[in-house]
Amino acid sequence: MKLLNKFLISIAAVSLVACSSMDVEDSEAIAENFPDDFSGAEYMELHPELVSLQIRNYIAGYNDEVKASLSAEAIAEDAQAFVDDTVQLRKIYANPYYGGFGDDRWVEAFKPIDTIAVTCKTANVFTQLNMKQVSGEDTTDIKVIAPITVVKDADDTNKIVKVTGMTDSAATEPETFELNDTLFLLSGKNMGTSKTDTVSCDTTHGEKPGALKTLDVNYLKNFNIVDTKNDLAKIESIPLDTFAISLQYVVFGEANGWAYRKCKDSEMDNPVITEEYPVSKRYCADAAGNAREIK
Repeated sequence: MKLLNKFLISIAAVSLVACSSMDVEDSEAIAENFPDDFSGAEYMELHPELVSLQIRNYIAGYNDEVKASLSAEAIAEDAQAFVDDTVQLRKIYANPYYGGFGDDRWVEAFKPIDTIAVTCKTANVFTQLNMKQVSGEDTTDIKVIAPITVVKDADDTNKIVKVTGMTDSAATEPETFELNDTLFLLSGKNMGTSKTDTVSCDTTHGEKPGALKTLDVNYLKNFNIVDTKNDLAKIESIPLDTFAISLQYVVFGEANGWAYRKCKDSEMDNPVITEEYPVSKRYCADAAGNAREIK
């Protein structure tokens, strides 16, 4: 059943904590509210995120205690080793009770990514000097290309009075321009730039390895146990409070329309959930994960 969002998950977390803190008498009283055909194992199978949530909470509490005795370097090294162990990471990622992403998504993430590289062959790297010529109301841009020869005023060595150079990078004969009031050099950024004549470009197709999304990696770090390299084995040994997960249905799931069992063949065409929360009916889950009314 895919009715969960971040809001419901946060509420579910509160519910699990509340359930875990109940004494036996309270738990037994609430247990009387279970449907007659309720199965804790089946409820966890339909909502594996509740198991994942309990495991992540357990690891977070465990790590908080252990980190106090470890150096920052040791913690960082352990975190990196966890991410680098892709064999173990894949199992945690795909397991519905841990990462919950599924193995197909892992395979998709690591598919090679197509790359395109463009390499251009060049000739004639040249400097371009920009001038402007004014004739009446018309203006013409003139670009003079290296090799450029400039002649400065004899009385003012900073003033350029004549420019000789090519007007095209493919030209063979230079031209000479006498600068005056109507033909002058542009100044500042527009005075001149380096240019490259492009002869031809080759496009090369390649591949680079795929990788998990950063968000997925950060989520998986919630399953890293800081004082072990064999995180998966330790995760599998975490004692689950299965009764607390079952009680989540009573204190939260039922009122919010969570399916508590799989639909029977005779229920596959029952109406899909339409009620606003809190709901007054009970629901089963069909093969597609839709919650359907139990009549």
